[in-house]
Parts: sequence; C-alpha cells; structure tokens
Amino acid sequence: MRANLQAATKAASEDDPASATLNGIFAELELSIRKPAGDLAKAYILSPLRPLVGDSDLVPPSQFRFSTEDLSKIWGWMGRHIASELVETAKKCKQPETDPIWLDFRRQAGDALADAVRKADRVPKDMTALLKRFGPDGRAMLADAIVLLQNCETIGSAMSELPERIEDFDDDLSLKVMKLHEEMVDSNAEAALWVLLLTMGRLEHPWQIFRVVKRIGRRDDDLMVQKTELAAVGDAVLGDTGFFASRLKQPPQTLEEAKASYLLFDRFVAFSTGMTQEFGIRKDGRWGRSLFGLRAEASTNVEKILAKVPLALDAGLPEPRRGRSGRVIPAQIPPEAAIDKAEGLLYFLGRCREHATAAAIASTQKRYADLAEKRMQEAGELLVDLVASSEGQNRTTAQDGLEITARLMDTAGLSEPASLLRRRGVAAAAAA
Repeated sequence: MRANLQAATKAASEDDPASATLNGIFAELELSIRKPAGDLAKAYILSPLRPLVGDSDLVPPSQFRFSTEDLSKIWGWMGRHIASELVETAKKCKQPETDPIWLDFRRQAGDALADAVRKADRVPKDMTALLKRFGPDGRAMLADAIVLLQNCETIGSAMSELPERIEDFDDDLSLKVMKLHEEMVDSNAEAALWVLLLTMGRLEHPWQIFRVVKRIGRRDDDLMVQKTELAAVGDAVLGDTGFFASRLKQPPQTLEEAKASYLLFDRFVAFSTGMTQEFGIRKDGRWGRSLFGLRAEASTNVEKILAKVPLALDAGLPEPRRGRSGRVIPAQIPPEAAIDKAEGLLYFLGRCREHATAAAIASTQKRYADLAEKRMQEAGELLVDLVASSEGQNRTTAQDGLEITARLMDTAGLSEPASLLRRRGVAAAAAA
C-alpha cells in the first residue's frame, strides 16, 4: 500500500505541491525503515570489479583480473588502514546500490587506493609490505582496480549501452563500441581501453574485438596497432589463446575428461584461427611470433595425447589372439577404469579430426585413427568367432568383450562398424 501511495504522489508531484510534499514524506519514511548496507557495502563499492572476478584456473585471462581473495584483501586494507572512515560511512548508508551516492563511494575508494599505492612507490619497505599482502602481481592488480573504481560512472555508462552477452557482433554494434571508445579516449585513455576489454569479455567470439581495433587504428594489420595502447587488446586475445593451449598438456583419464579436453582444443583452434581471420597478424611481428609459438605448443601437446591411444587400447580393448593351431584365445575383460580411459582417448582422437588440418596434426591424427580402427576391427572379428565357437561362461565373456569393443568403436565415431559388429555378434550367438 505504501509503495502504491508513493507511486501516486510521485506521479502527481510535478503539478501538485501537496503531492510533492507527501512524496517527500514517503521518501523519508522509506529511508527510515530501510536497513543500512552493512556487509553489503563491500559488494556495492567493489561492484565495478565484479565482471573480472573469477578463478584463474577456470576462466581465460580476459575474463579474470581479481580473485575473491583479492577483493577481500582490498576491502580489509581499506577498512583497517587507508579508508576506514569511508568504509564505516558506507556500511551505515541506507541508500540502494543504484543510488548515485555509491558512485561517489567508489570514486573515493579508487582515490584512497591510488594514494596508498603512490606512497608505497616512494617507500621501498611499504612496497615490500604491499607485495607481501597482495602477491607479486599486486601492484598491477591494484592499478586496474583503481582505474575501474575512479572511472566507474564513465565506464558503467558506456557498458550499459551494450548487451550483457553479444552473440552477433555485427557491423552496427562494432561501430557503436568504437564511438563509445572515441568519446572518452582523449580525456581518459585508460577508461576507454577498459571499455574495449570489458566488451571483449561479453563477446561469444572474443577475437571479434579486432573488428573494433581495425576501426580505431584504421588498419587491418598489426604493423602499427601493436605499438599503441590497443596492443593491450591483442595481448588479451593472445592471453586467452595461450590459456587454452597450456591446458592441453595432461592426457584425459576418463571420457568426461576427454570431453573437457576437446572443448579446450576446440576453443584454442577457434581463437588461433579467429585472430588471423579478423586481423592481419604478421608472422614476424610480436603477435605473430607469439601466436605461431602457441600453435606449435598446442600441436605438440595434442600429438602427445594422441600417442597414448595405442597404450590405452593395450589395457582397455579385450583383444583375443589366434594361436598357432588357429584356435582363438580369449582375453580377460579389462578393468572398467582401463576401458573408460581408452574410451576417452578414442573420443578425443575422433573429434580432433575436425580441427586436424587447422592445428597441423592431420597426419598424426590419421595415423592413430587408422591404427585404432584396424585393431578394433580385428578384435571384433575374433570376438564374433569366439561367440560362435564357445558356450556357457566363455560365450558370455566373449559377448561382453564384443560389446566393449563396439562401445569403443561408437566413442571413436565408428557408429556403423559398431552397429554391424553388434548384429554379427547376435547372429553368431543365434547360429551356435
């Protein structure tokens, strides 16, 4: 009822002095019963940092600059040492997070951090204490926090004009980002750069940020751009590319791990090829050397994973063998863990074919794929013979081995041969 009455008086307040007075009373009443921010003050003041908070092991660098621990340390430093009065005032504030007073609190927080860092720069022991508190990268992390807090209103206003998630970064939207950048670059180049970096974090295809770089730099290659402040954008894309390349070092041990590894590989290829499609990356330039180095690293890592396939089949494929007399000698059913590992590596091997050429692993992928298919086909042939020639528990074991082999074929992308193998197994059992 109170909300309805306040809405009515607010609507009439421009034309009716009495309604305006009553609306003021309602506003005071609303404020008097609202609880102070309390512990929420931390989240309200540090909200400009929120889009870049995450776990560096889980998200690429362009989407990570602060850990939750960093924010706690910043807040504790402010509350105990450099801005205790501001923190206490903010905790007592009853205004909602959208109220302009919080913009002022954020700017004050940025100023307090900037002043503390400047003082530490002048006193070596203070800088040592700062780095002990925030870690070796603490100075750079705080510099980013200061820019985002001091320019919260400008950056926030620009980002509010863009979608939270950008699936289609079309020409109009690219032009809009360029204009947002241009509107603030002369007065505040650091804030303008953050508009580009935060936009990149919203893109479904982050490498498309080069569409804006081309417009701003008025070039479609990196000859001059990498020498300007826009180099930070290219460095961010390269940082993400390296993030995915470096996480391809460990061979997957299960099917679920293999699916996750393939998603990393798929993302790496998308970044590394997307960069060159969107922008002219010279091989002998700084970005080019980094990019081609990352491609070589990723190719090597993936080839090492694929090299594990034969060993995984040794342990996880129930391969019978034919003795000198021609009799088929059955194999023991492998442990489930060995089957799961083989299944994972075969899944990764099969899916890698999609990007084999782009990742320069085509010959390696084909060699291991042909080898794996041949071994599974031969194992299947022998298992069908075992089903037909055995009985009782031996036949059951042969049928189990045949199903495992078909399951591995399915995972490797050999659905038709797997289906045929199952049908042959059923026919062999029926004819025996």
